[in-house]
Parts: sequence; C-alpha cells; structure tokens
Amino acid sequence: MLTSLRLRILIATLVVIAVALILNGAASYLTVKSHNDDQIAQQLDSIARGNALAIEEWIAARASMVEATREPVIGDAPRQALIQLAESGGFLSAYLGKPDGSLVSSDGWVPPDDYDPRQRGWYRAATEQERTIVSLPYVDANTGGLVVTFATPVERNGRLQGVIGGDVLIDKLIEQVGGIRPTPSSFAFLSSGGETLIAHPDPDLTLEPLTRVSEQLTPSVIAELGRSPEAWNRVAVDEADKRLAVTPIAGTDWELGVALDEYEATAGLRGMMSASAITLVVVALGAALILGGLLRIAFRRLLATRDAMENVASGQADLTRRLPEDGNDEVAQIANAFNRFVARMESVMLTIRDSSESVRVAATEITQGGQDLSRRTENAASSLQQTSASMEEITSTVEHTAESSRQANGLAESASDVARRGGEAVTRVVTTMDGITDASRQIGEIVSVMDSIAFQTNLLALNASVEAARAGEQGRGFAVVAGEVRQLASRSAEAAKQIKGLIDTSVERTEEGAAQVREAGDTMQELVESVTRVADVLAEITAATGEQSDGIGQVNVAVSELDRMTQQNAALVEESTTAAEQLKDQADRLAEAVGGFTLSRHAHEALADDSSYQALPGRVAEPA
Repeated sequence: MLTSLRLRILIATLVVIAVALILNGAASYLTVKSHNDDQIAQQLDSIARGNALAIEEWIAARASMVEATREPVIGDAPRQALIQLAESGGFLSAYLGKPDGSLVSSDGWVPPDDYDPRQRGWYRAATEQERTIVSLPYVDANTGGLVVTFATPVERNGRLQGVIGGDVLIDKLIEQVGGIRPTPSSFAFLSSGGETLIAHPDPDLTLEPLTRVSEQLTPSVIAELGRSPEAWNRVAVDEADKRLAVTPIAGTDWELGVALDEYEATAGLRGMMSASAITLVVVALGAALILGGLLRIAFRRLLATRDAMENVASGQADLTRRLPEDGNDEVAQIANAFNRFVARMESVMLTIRDSSESVRVAATEITQGGQDLSRRTENAASSLQQTSASMEEITSTVEHTAESSRQANGLAESASDVARRGGEAVTRVVTTMDGITDASRQIGEIVSVMDSIAFQTNLLALNASVEAARAGEQGRGFAVVAGEVRQLASRSAEAAKQIKGLIDTSVERTEEGAAQVREAGDTMQELVESVTRVADVLAEITAATGEQSDGIGQVNVAVSELDRMTQQNAALVEESTTAAEQLKDQADRLAEAVGGFTLSRHAHEALADDSSYQALPGRVAEPA
C-alpha cells in the first residue's frame, strides 16, 4: 500500500507518462497496422498475380501450340504435325484421338486393342466443353513424373475431326510454385477446383484433398477468395495463423493460393511495439529519476514537517518543537500552521493538565466527603432505626397510657359518684347533728328540772342512750353518760348539777361537732367538685392521649419513610462515592496522558500573543 505522498506523485506522473506513451504507441500501432495490412494485401495480391500470370503464360503457350496444330493434323501428315508439336512445346508426346477410336501418336506408340481414346477423360472433357482443357495432373507410367494433358477439339465444317492431346511434365511448374515463399514460413499451393492439390511444398500432399492443408480450405472459401481481388482470409495451418490469398489461373479451373505467415508478416509491427515498449521503459526510468530527484528536493522540508509531527505523535510528544518558516510556499505555510497548532495544543494540554490536577483533587475531596457522608448516613440510618424502634415502644406505652387514662377516667367517675354520695351522707349527718344540738338543749332543760322530776331520770337516761346510739362515735360520751345515768339513777339528784354542767359541755361540743360536720360537708362538697374536675381532666387527658397515639403512629410512619429514604440516600451516597472514585481514576488517567507530552512553561503567554487564538468550548480565552 502506497503511504508516501512523494511516491504517489511519482507513480501518478509515471502513470500519466506511460498512458500517454501507450496511447501514442497504440495510435501509431493502429496506423501502421492499417498500412501494414494494406501492404500485406497488396504484396499477397502481387505475388499471387505475378506467379499466376507466369503459370497462365506457361499454360497459354502450350494451349496455343496445341490449338495451332488443329489444321496440320487434319492434313495428310498428322503424325509429323504431332511430332513438331511435341518438340516445340516440350511435350512428352502429342497424339490425336479420332472419332472412330483410332489414335495417332508423335512417338509412334501403338495402343492396345482395347484402348479407346474416346473413353478417356481428356477426350471427353474437350468434346463436352468444346474448348481447350487442361486435365488434372497424374503420374506418368513411363517417367514417373507428374503430367498434365492439354486437349483441344478439332472440328471442320461443324463436324468433330478428333481431339489433339499433349502430355507435359509439370515438375518445373511445381518447383516454381514451391519457390514462392514471401517469408520463410510462408508457402504457395496450386489446386484444382478448390479441392485437389496440384503443387505444394510437401510432395506427399500432391493430388491430395486441399483440406489436408487446413480444414478451413473448403471449395466455397477458395471460390470466394478467388472472386475478390486483394482479399485475404486468416486460416490456421499446422497451428500457425496464415493470411491466404487465392488467384484463379485463367484458362483452367486451377487456382494459385499464397499463404503468408501471420507472425512473420507482422514482424515489423512487433518490432515497432518492442521499440515503443523500450522507449516507454527508458522514458519512464528517466522520468522517474529526474522527477524523483526533484520531488526529493521539494519534499525535503515536508519530510522535516512529517518527522516533527511523528515526534509529537509518538515518544515524549514534544510540543515545544517548532519548524522553520522560511519562504512563502505551501511547505512554509504548513510549517506556520503546524507551529500555531502545536502552540495551541501545548496551551490546551497545559490547561488540561491544570484542570486534571484540579479534577483529581476535587475528585479526592468528593470521594472523602462521600465516604464521610456515607458513614454519617449509615449512622443516621442506624439512629433512625433505633428511633423507629423507640417510637414503636413509645406508641405502645402511649397506647397503654391511653388505656390507663381511660381506666382512671372510669375510676374518677366512680370516685365522683362516691364523693357525691358521701356529700349527701355528710349533709344528713349535719342535719342529725343539728337535731342532736336541739336535743341537748332539751336535755339541759330536763336536767334543770331533774331535781323535781327524779322519776324521769331513767327515761332521760334511756333517751340519752338512744341519742348516743344515733350519734355514733360522737355520741359515745352520751352512751357513757346514759350508762352512768342508769347506774347512778339513784344518785341522779346528787349529780344533776354535775349532769347539767356536763350537758352544757356536751352541747358546746355537739355544736362544735356540728360545725365540724358542716365544715366536713363543705369539704366533701369541694371534694366532689374536685373529683368532678379530675374526672373532666382525665377525660381530656384520655382524648389527648388518643390523639397523641394517633400522632405518634403518624410519626412512626414518617420515621419509617424517613428510614427508607435514608437507606436510599445511603445507597446513592455509595454510588456517588463510587462515581467519585471513578472520576478520580479518570483524572489520574488524564493526568498520565497529558504527562506524556513535553510542555513549556510559557505556552499560555505564547498563545495569548497569537491573535488567531479562539477560546475552547467551555473555556474563556485569557485576554492578550
């Protein structure tokens, strides 16, 4: 694969030169070939016609001699005329076949009794065609040579007098045909009717079918070529292409064919093509050498540019290298563009290096922060789980508290009922104490008159006992008094004064007890009201506790949802930490890739001085 531009230009130029030379050679070849074909056709025609003309003259001369003998053979000395014909025309023998079957020969040959000239082919052909004919060659029995017979009919007054025939060797004719060789591999042949060979360079083919020479030599082909002057046809003879031209022999049914070897006939064309090919090679080599030298000189600076680019693209990637910008040609423009490109690349690489360091630091911080956040999130998730468990316990406790509040509310209501009943009992006690007070006053009055009514002492004692029983605990003193009254009934008179004093004291104490009972009634009433208020507060506490239980349930659901979200956040934090670690790895790889370039410290200043600098996407150009 062609990777060198110089080699591509060299090859393209050589291809253009070669194509031009090839087209020129092809045009020359076609022109020369056309002229060569015409010359070959003319040469074939001239050779065939010239040799055919010689054969025609040879045949015509002998035919004329035979025809000139018509009158002499009718005279008194036919044999003498035949001898003269044979000697003058070079015939082996001359003879006259008569209509009566007799034969007169110049050499005195006496035919056998069964010999009838009228049955011979030469006799019959001459009489049938009524003109001079030339027979097919045949081998003479005496000489062993190839002989043809000239025969012509002799008529007088419209009557056939006989047929004059003469046998002549055609060895010289065969030699003449065999000597027709336009080129070493070319040959000529003489045939009859396009079927039988009369003469051929190969003696073994004499009198053989013409198709022995080539299967393409059929009578129709021979006849067509004979009818078209300067026409030729390509035939294959012994696996070699030949150009065949055929010329009929006048006065006979013979034809002379000349087969010109195609390879030898086009030797001039091949020589020209060889010369053109050599010229093409020489010109191509010369052009390659000259153009190669010129391209080497022209591409020297371009090769330096290529080496610089290869240095940038491989090894340490030295971006500090610059190319000389001498001249105003395309190479100088490429060097200038390369220098500006490298300067811009160096600045970009410096920016990338700084940015990659910042990204690496930021990625490290993000990774650490993510890990810290992950730990805190896990702790928060754990705390939320504990909070959720505590909230469940609080919910259970609040439910128990609500249940207890409901039970306390029921108990408070029961206590309120009991307190009301106690208040009512205290009210009755107050009423009773008032009655006791009145009774005590009456007892005082009775005691006042005990002195006079002693017999009523027992009754008063009984009444005192009854009243003491009614007074209960407060009337215990009355009971003691009543007992002593019963025991000391006899002394009731003596103790009346003492009883009166005691009754007065009891009345005072009863009044005090009544006051205390009234105070107890008021206190009980206050207690009833307080218990009622407590029952109301407990009812409110029960309702609030129910509401708190519902609220705590909702808080528990919210805490569960918060726990789920915290778990998701923890997973996201882990993913973010993983992404930050990958970002750190990518930043390290970017720093490593940028570290493969050799950069200068003043690339930013050099780039800032370049008026053609444009800010990269996502980056603001520093002001010059």
